[in-house]
Amino acid sequence: MNSCILDSAAITELLGPQQPFSIEANDHTRRMLERWQQDYGDFYQVRDTRRPDAHWVVNRPDLVHQLLVRRADHYAKGMGLDRVRILLGNGIMVSEGDFWARQRRLIQPAFKPRSLADFNAMIHAENLALAKRWQARADAGESVEAVGAISELTLVIVLKSIFGRDYAQLVAGGRNPFSLLTEEPSRNLRFAARFHRLKGVVDSIIEQRLSAADTAFDFLGHMLSVRLRNGESMSRTALVDEIMTLIVAGHETTASALAFAWYLIAADNAICRRLQQEIDTVSDDELAATGGNGPRQNSPRLPFTDRVIAETLRLYPPGWLLSRRATVGHELGGHPIAAGTQLFISPYILHRHPDYWRAPDRFDPDRFADARTPSHRMAYLPSPRGRVTA
Repeated sequence: MNSCILDSAAITELLGPQQPFSIEANDHTRRMLERWQQDYGDFYQVRDTRRPDAHWVVNRPDLVHQLLVRRADHYAKGMGLDRVRILLGNGIMVSEGDFWARQRRLIQPAFKPRSLADFNAMIHAENLALAKRWQARADAGESVEAVGAISELTLVIVLKSIFGRDYAQLVAGGRNPFSLLTEEPSRNLRFAARFHRLKGVVDSIIEQRLSAADTAFDFLGHMLSVRLRNGESMSRTALVDEIMTLIVAGHETTASALAFAWYLIAADNAICRRLQQEIDTVSDDELAATGGNGPRQNSPRLPFTDRVIAETLRLYPPGWLLSRRATVGHELGGHPIAAGTQLFISPYILHRHPDYWRAPDRFDPDRFADARTPSHRMAYLPSPRGRVTA
C-alpha cells in the first residue's frame, strides 16, 4: 500500500456531482446524499464550496470497514467536530490518540451492564411519572407533545445518573440550568457560549465532591474515584469536559432515538399491541430492580422490545453522518487518496441500502430476529461514532 503523500489532484478520477456543495448535518445534505446515491452509487466525491479539495462520500460496507476498523490508523476524526470541541472541550467525542485511549480506559467501567443496572430504579420511576402524566392528558381528551416530553425526561435521567444526590441542588429554585438543551434547538456559536458557562456549574459540584469524605455512586463519583494501573486519575479540566460530553451526547442521541421510536410505534397498532403484551410479562419490581438483577440491554425476556429499538436505530440513527480525515496518502477502493482529504459516511444511507436490507424503508422489527441481518455487518452503524455535529 502506498503510504506517501499524494497530490490532491489525483482524486479527480473518482466520479461525483459537478456542482460544489457544502456537506453539513442538515436535511438538505441528507436529501442530496439520497439523490447522489442513486446517481453515483456507494463511493463518489463532492467538491466543497469552501475549499478546493473534494470530499469523499463512502457508503460501501467493505470500505467503511477499512475506514473505521482495518485501517483506522490512517484516519482521524473529521470536519465538523471543531464545533463540538468549542461546545464540549476535549472530551472523548473529539479527542484523539493516546489521550483518547486513556480517557476511554477511565470511563468505560462505568458503562458495564452491571453498573448501569443500578440506575434502573431511578429510570423506571421517571418513566412511570411521565406515563401517568400522559395518561391524565389522555383521560382528559388532550394530546401530548411527545418530542418535548421525551427530551425533558431524558435530560433528567442523564443528569441524575451523572450527579446523583447533587441533582436536587442543581435544580434548586425550580430552574434546571441545562434546560437550554431542550429549549434551544440551534447548535450555533451563541448556544455554545451559553452552554460553555455551565462548566462553572459542573466544576462547583466537583469541588464539593472533592471536599466530601464519602464517594457517591453515580457517573461523577466513578470518574472521581477511578485510577489507571499507575495510579493516575483524570485532571480537573478533563473531568469537566467528559461530564459536559456525557450530558450532551447522552441526552441528545437518546432523546432522538426515543422520539422516533414513539412515532413509529404510534403509527403501527400491531407493533404497539405486541410491545404492550411483552412488557406486561415483566413486573414493575423487575423493571426497577437494581444491582444487575433487572432486565438489561438485549435481555432475552424482552426480545421484541430489543428488535423495535434496533429497527428504530436502523431507520433513524442519531449519528446519521460520520466524518473522517485521511492522515496519510494511501489507496481506498482502487483510488489514491491524499492526506487531509475529508471523508463522510452516512449510516442513514447504509441502513436503507437495498443491497443489504429487504424492504429497507419499511418499519419491520422482526427483520432483526434473523441473526444474519444485515448481510454485511458494516451496513448497520447505529452508534454515533465520529459524527459531524453534536
